Amino acid sequence: MRTVHSAGFALFCIIVVAAIVVPAARAQRRTAPDGRPRDARTLAQEKISAGVMTAIYHRRGDARGKTVSSSGTSVRIDRHGRALVDVRAPVRPELERKMKALGGLVVSRSQAYDSIVGWMPLLTIERLAADPSVRSIQPAQ
Repeated sequence: MRTVHSAGFALFCIIVVAAIVVPAARAQRRTAPDGRPRDARTLAQEKISAGVMTAIYHRRGDARGKTVSSSGTSVRIDRHGRALVDVRAPVRPELERKMKALGGLVVSRSQAYDSIVGWMPLLTIERLAADPSVRSIQPAQ
């Protein structure tokens, strides 16, 4: 009988420790090394390169405090507020139609590299990234 109570108590202790440690670890990930809160990026935003995300923040006007560390690749933006991006996803007519519906202009496509290069309005790139078939969006070379 004693081993049943001991096993139950051990399980209880593990649950209590997990209830304390997991929220603390999550809170630590939400703060930058200097103590400021980090920007929480959505799953769609995680697919978008840092340079493109920074350009989106600037276009929306909430760039203050929301600059994502960039790899140094610059984003080309035209006078209409569209960025030249490389969308890594299976090349399918549905995705090209979606890009056009969001105001984009397809420049080239490569099925061999799963790549569609096009001019996309900065304010609709996040909606494109939310598509499950899109793996990443980065500045086009």
